[in-house]
Amino acid sequence: MCALPIRKEHRELQPADMMRSFLLYKSACGLAERTMTDYRKILEHFFAAFPDALDFPRERTMEYLAGYSNPTSFNIRFAYLKVFWDWTTAEGYFRGERYPLDGIRKKRPRGRIVQVPESDLKRLLQQPKRSTFAGFRDFVLMSLQLDTAIRPGEALQIMPENFSPHRKEIEIRAEVSKTRVPRIVPLSPVTSKDVERLLSMHHPLWKDAPIFCTEVGGRLKMESYAGYVKKYAAAAKVKVTPYALRHCAAILMLRGGVSAFTLAAIMGHSDLSMTKRYLAITGKDTHREHSAAGVMRMLSDEEQPPARVRKV
Repeated sequence: MCALPIRKEHRELQPADMMRSFLLYKSACGLAERTMTDYRKILEHFFAAFPDALDFPRERTMEYLAGYSNPTSFNIRFAYLKVFWDWTTAEGYFRGERYPLDGIRKKRPRGRIVQVPESDLKRLLQQPKRSTFAGFRDFVLMSLQLDTAIRPGEALQIMPENFSPHRKEIEIRAEVSKTRVPRIVPLSPVTSKDVERLLSMHHPLWKDAPIFCTEVGGRLKMESYAGYVKKYAAAAKVKVTPYALRHCAAILMLRGGVSAFTLAAIMGHSDLSMTKRYLAITGKDTHREHSAAGVMRMLSDEEQPPARVRKV
């Protein structure tokens, strides 16, 4: 069945008009700046490829999504277009009898999460020149990511007042968090000390500078940080990106004994779906913890192994 035109009563509206109203609505909803940028890029790309998509929403949406075989790329665009078409329906702009994404489902992710050996991560952290402000900043920023699995976009917006050296923790404000839910992230003593030292290097005139700022107290852009990490990774001969450091941290935490529920809270996950993917990767560790739990030993007549003291 052919989708009916979207502009029956609103034929004067053009894609640019729709995008402007939609983005204004999403901005009023309090979306993160990065998310707003992603919406803008995807919608601009969609309508640039299919200028008549408002008249033929279903056909053009299917044509657009058909160009993405990678599950991750497909799912991102599916999700963003779904929100857009849902909005057009709710606002009364859509008059078609068939929803553009009717019958189309997200693809199952291939579960590709970057795993980097600990030796490679150590070598990566050795690359920044810590005798300079920028080098030490990059070192502390990468260390923070590996210590807390924080999203790079969140880390770049941490202000000095969000850091508590006494409690060794940082606050991820609601307006900074990707999920718009505030959370407290604990720091290891060494990371907390490094953050303190970085703050002591700030110029007194940098009143509104985030912790991880430029050499002149400005905001460090995500693109710039990604470029620095790329440079360090190339020097260390490691394949890693800022977001991959988050994945590495999650896997290391699970292997270090952190529970899935605690990891989800630290990472700011809204549910356990993503955490389960990390658990699947650390399958050997689940066997270890299952064995340590010894449920059947507790329920059987098997004697518990005697406690052993190895060192005094």
